Amino acid sequence: MSQVYVISDDGSTQPMDRIRCTNEDRELQRLLEKNPDLLPGDKMSPDDPRRWLLIKREMPVQDPSTGGDRWSIDFFLTDQSAIPTFVECKRYADTRARREVIGQMLEYAANGHYYWSKEMIRSYAEATAGACGTTVEEAIHALQPDDEETPSEFFSRVQENLREGQIRIVFFLEEAPMELKSVVDFLNKQMERSEVLLVEARQFSLNGIAVVTPTLFGLSR
Repeated sequence: MSQVYVISDDGSTQPMDRIRCTNEDRELQRLLEKNPDLLPGDKMSPDDPRRWLLIKREMPVQDPSTGGDRWSIDFFLTDQSAIPTFVECKRYADTRARREVIGQMLEYAANGHYYWSKEMIRSYAEATAGACGTTVEEAIHALQPDDEETPSEFFSRVQENLREGQIRIVFFLEEAPMELKSVVDFLNKQMERSEVLLVEARQFSLNGIAVVTPTLFGLSR
């Protein structure tokens, strides 16, 4: 990506300094939690831009043999079509973004319907909405204002999409290594029902002002 410049009143420009993330929680996860539209839904579906409902940050994944939480997904969201969307955040310097995280995310895709029931997903969504001072009914209405679908019907569709593998996997990074871009491009071309995408959220600053520029990779259909 090219350098980002600020244009002054006299027409001159100043380059912004590139911000390198040192704290994944503060500089990537909290940023996305407060601004889910950094996942560029208009680029994913120009004719019907994707809108987001956050189900839960740090969605627990159970160990099927013990019932205890084995690990967690950074974000579990859904769009207005009830497509489950899993998001994993990683700093560029975190080499796990290249191997370990890919394997984990594919396991979520294959086994999500074993991990979470419709009731569990709805319970998490209600708690998230409540923490934001709203209700899950209001959140779903904002997601699909022209639809009269009830929350029960909506979460039934989320569960069915999980069961059918109709999901979306998104890697959200400050900058992605070329190897990961190649894997994402390959997987997205091979999968029939699931999307595998990558969003680079590069950050810049100048004189106390910070900007973020999300760029989508991997969309092939």
